[in-house]
Amino acid sequence: MIAPARGFTLLEILIVMVLIGIITSFALLSVGGGPRERLAEEAQRLTALVELHQQEAALSGEARGIQFARTGYAILRQDEKGAWQAPAAAGTLIQHQLPPEIVLGLWVEGRLAPLKESVNRPQVLLLASGETTEFVAVFGLADEQGRGPDASLYRVASDPMGRLTAGAVTR
Repeated sequence: MIAPARGFTLLEILIVMVLIGIITSFALLSVGGGPRERLAEEAQRLTALVELHQQEAALSGEARGIQFARTGYAILRQDEKGAWQAPAAAGTLIQHQLPPEIVLGLWVEGRLAPLKESVNRPQVLLLASGETTEFVAVFGLADEQGRGPDASLYRVASDPMGRLTAGAVTR
């Protein structure tokens, strides 16, 4: 007697294909994140980095600073001679390159600050006393520049006492 041929039915194959599609959709939604989520992540990253280096400045007794540029930002420390240089730490904790679709604006003590790549001097100081230069860093999407009230913006702000706030800009 010959054994009947075994295989998958069309219905079984279709069910598997639908399940794979659903799982892939959930994976893309959870990993991808939209542009607004990327702005929120950048604001949270800067907030965490500033808080970390505020504590480092207080513990080490040496001033720290943040050098902002159009493409990102870097943490600097002041040596005994007053020169600014990168602290000895892991690279991701001292500098961050922004994704190309995100732009950065900076206001220091109520004035728009120029963002130059070549200056080796921080615009924002994190002092050992816990005081911080008052600043507002605003993250936006490059393709939404000039869209006015419809543009997605997230901001990180510090008052002179070093208290940070972060969140979406509402108009």
